[in-house]
Amino acid sequence: MVKTYIVLAPTLTMEVSVIIPMYNEEDNVLITLKEVKKVLKNCGSYQILAVDDGSSDRTRELLEEYARENPELVVLKHPVNMGMGKALRTGFEQAEGDVIVTLDADLSYEPQYITELIRELHQHHLDIVIGSQYMEGGETEDIPFIRLFVSKMANKIVGYALDRNISTVTGILRAYRKEVLDSIEIESTGTEINPEILSKAIAIGFEVKEIPVKLKGRKLGESKIQFRSTTISHLLFTFYEKPMMLFGVIGLLMCFIGIISAVYLFYQYLVGALDPNRPLMLFMVLMIIAGIQILIFGFVATQISLLKREIYIVQKENKLLRKKLK
Repeated sequence: MVKTYIVLAPTLTMEVSVIIPMYNEEDNVLITLKEVKKVLKNCGSYQILAVDDGSSDRTRELLEEYARENPELVVLKHPVNMGMGKALRTGFEQAEGDVIVTLDADLSYEPQYITELIRELHQHHLDIVIGSQYMEGGETEDIPFIRLFVSKMANKIVGYALDRNISTVTGILRAYRKEVLDSIEIESTGTEINPEILSKAIAIGFEVKEIPVKLKGRKLGESKIQFRSTTISHLLFTFYEKPMMLFGVIGLLMCFIGIISAVYLFYQYLVGALDPNRPLMLFMVLMIIAGIQILIFGFVATQISLLKREIYIVQKENKLLRKKLK
């Protein structure tokens, strides 16, 4: 296995692994690998891990052909499509660099950002650096309106669930210190892996920063993102992180409806038109009681969510201990 050394300063040498998940990317395989190699060729030796996630086209064949002539490429394979999260986890398990960079296969982000992420990671003693198109200074180019709107809304909603003010929480362009990935238990198999890693890393106390980048529309091939399932998974992740966003809204809405009904019934009582046998009376009581109960569920769920931080710290210690014992 060839290790990566990128010289960011005269006295600094860092081992780096670049992970690129690929699924049916035959149009982009060679272009992406050559562009990444062009960025890193003056930085010493490097390791690229391309994870073929069960492609049904020529992606795997092209990867294997390229790897025969370029020993810096490590090809990892899934027998069937298992999702972006699983592909990244496979790459994390095999990566040997002290710094691990993740990148899209379709060149939505320019490979030149790899060195910028690593430089920022070192200069500011950070643990995670995120390439953000939605922060101040970030840009988007040739992104369909619907996709851009959904992406912005998803990042705002999911970002609200985190304890840090992060503009882009779902993007794949990141640089991690290996210690971060060695310290957390990653469970996701889909696109929700990116906010999951951020959530757990922040809870443990790792330092995170964004840098502005440009996100460009795909030039070749078709997008593999399924907006409906991706949106649902991100919403579920948000409710998991901040239960009150779900229970609070529903509980307050039901209480509000119950109070409005009570005000109307009181008005009916004042004008002498109140009929105690009306169904509205029972409806009012049910709305208020149910709303209060749901708010209580939300409070309990929030307390349980806060306890997860302690669990993540214990998981970190256990995972690091297991690695030392190997």
